[in-house]
Amino acid sequence: MKSPRLHIVGSSPRSGTTLLFELISACFDIQKVGDHEVSLFSAPRTITGPYASKKPTDLIHAARVLRWDPQLHVIYMQRDPRDVIVSEHGSRPGEYWCDFDVWRRNQALRHKIGNHPRVYECRYEALVRDPDAEQERIAEAFSFLNPLHSFSEFERVCHTTDSANLALKGVRSVCDSSVGTWRRDLPRIAAQLQSHPDMASALVDAGYEADLSWTRELRNVAPDHRESVRSLHNVLRDKSRLATATARLIRRGRTLRDETLYAFGYRRAL
Repeated sequence: MKSPRLHIVGSSPRSGTTLLFELISACFDIQKVGDHEVSLFSAPRTITGPYASKKPTDLIHAARVLRWDPQLHVIYMQRDPRDVIVSEHGSRPGEYWCDFDVWRRNQALRHKIGNHPRVYECRYEALVRDPDAEQERIAEAFSFLNPLHSFSEFERVCHTTDSANLALKGVRSVCDSSVGTWRRDLPRIAAQLQSHPDMASALVDAGYEADLSWTRELRNVAPDHRESVRSLHNVLRDKSRLATATARLIRRGRTLRDETLYAFGYRRAL
């Protein structure tokens, strides 16, 4: 029988997928882990124990592959989008990494994996506030995971890659200092709310706010409309409609190829 695979996807970049992946890799008995980011369609050719991988954008494929692969298990990493859009990647300090529309698009896909028995939703805020309690919930959701260390011991037992170190901006103990950082950058939030007015209600729908009163904090705040790294480097930026449609068609064709091969048991080797 094929060994169980745990694949981590996210509500967006900067949602905490790297932190969770490194925690699981270091603190559970995982036989093999993928590199910093590995496609859902890649897998070890021979393995006798659990293996773990992550790629935030693979949420779009997860629902279909869960139907085909009974050994696939998925963690959906959720994070307050306000903290996401003010977050910086260690490789690009001083620059915002992504915008609200990325979170919104992935959140719309969340219902496709719904209450699937092999899917667990991990909230970033719960993870960093009480990592050991979240570890227990993850272990309960996936019985093939055997703890070796507590999540709270992470900085002592981890062996992270250079790419992970950049994304994490250094290895340190898990703490909640990054929760609510959006309040220290209200101009960015004001700009994103202007560009994406539905952000206010989306936070209520996702359970991050009880109502729209949080927007009062943005009164008289001058918006900061600097573009994010992902926006500036979007390969389809300023392309014609024909070029955009062609690029998307090619991408969908590649995805269809990968999904078909996966469904018939062929996987790219890690």
